Amino acid sequence: MVELRVLPSLLLGLAFAAALSGCSGEGAHAAAQGERGALVAHRGAFRQRLLLSGELEAERADPLAVPRTNAFQLQVRWLAEDGTLVKAGDRVVEFDNSQFASELEEKRLAASDAGSELQRTAAESKTSTADKQFAVDKARSEVEKARIAAAVPKELLALREYQDRQLALKRAETELAKAREDLDAATRGSARDVDVKKISLEKSQREIHNAEEAIDALTLRAPRAGMVLIGDHPWEGRKLRLGDTVWVGMTVASLPDLSTMSVQASLSDVDDGRVQPGMEVLCTLDAYPDQVYKGRVTDVSPVARELRRSPLLRYFPVHVKLDRSDPQRMRPGMSVRVEVLGPEVKSALLVPRAALDFANVAGTPGIAGGQPRALLASGGAVPVKLGACSALECVVESGLAEGTRLRSHQERGGGRG
Repeated sequence: MVELRVLPSLLLGLAFAAALSGCSGEGAHAAAQGERGALVAHRGAFRQRLLLSGELEAERADPLAVPRTNAFQLQVRWLAEDGTLVKAGDRVVEFDNSQFASELEEKRLAASDAGSELQRTAAESKTSTADKQFAVDKARSEVEKARIAAAVPKELLALREYQDRQLALKRAETELAKAREDLDAATRGSARDVDVKKISLEKSQREIHNAEEAIDALTLRAPRAGMVLIGDHPWEGRKLRLGDTVWVGMTVASLPDLSTMSVQASLSDVDDGRVQPGMEVLCTLDAYPDQVYKGRVTDVSPVARELRRSPLLRYFPVHVKLDRSDPQRMRPGMSVRVEVLGPEVKSALLVPRAALDFANVAGTPGIAGGQPRALLASGGAVPVKLGACSALECVVESGLAEGTRLRSHQERGGGRG
């Protein structure tokens, strides 16, 4: 939701104007008659109007949020200017990456060390395996020599020499088996050590890749062509700017869809209940006062909110859906004058406010708390029961006949209107 930045004085002015707001063609005619001193109770159409202030906002937008990284907080290093038109892929927001850059260098050094350690371990494994293989080959050669010596027939040798040769063969075979076991153990151990070093190197390489992706993610780019809308600071009531600290998941900018615009207005708490969903609305951009856009109230917040700059003042957020958008003129954040139209009452008996005396009315003048009086042109006054009022006229429910000539309260020097 677009944050409403309404000045306290403006909101107070709206609260006062809301009680007096409203207009009809017949009422304007009656006011003109009052200027000529001919005030008359007459029949006409009456439609109450309530003025609100608001801002344009986009119904849909592509948000750009702080990416997930090892650091929960990030600092804004660069921002596109609010309202800038960008192309797809253009840089929009950039966060400080000094911490990630230093960590990346450390990871690259760690990966270099892991690569050197892998090479050293592989070389040592190769040397150890070669030594064990040489021992196996030597033991095999000893076995072959012992087998040849032991193959001499027993009859040709002394018994002791024959037995020694047989014992030497068995001893050579045992040494060969032991050499083979040592070779197998060395091969498995070397392969295990090399695998451990490979895992360490792969881990370092993954950390480098993740760090590079994190640094790349610290630059938010436009997903499509459009206009950049910089996000608001969550509690300072201003746009984000360079040096601000933001958090993971926080929306720092967006690309609004200008083809679907709506209005977010503020209703003073003193006018609670005067605006309902479905009421017709006329919206005028302050930047283009000659163009009126029609719409309807779609939602009125049930809970009043405190005005950020003046907590004593409260307002109800009112959402207005426009019948059509104007992408060429409309921009999010533009101020809008919102005129909420009440139900039209046809053939109502209308009396100019200038001819009403509220001097003896308790409570809010002209609205409730007592019975006002209509000032007759012939002199004196008659009590009347009033309905809704606008800035210039009121609906008379009873106490006065159509065509009654009236006079302004200013002519008698008393009363209030």
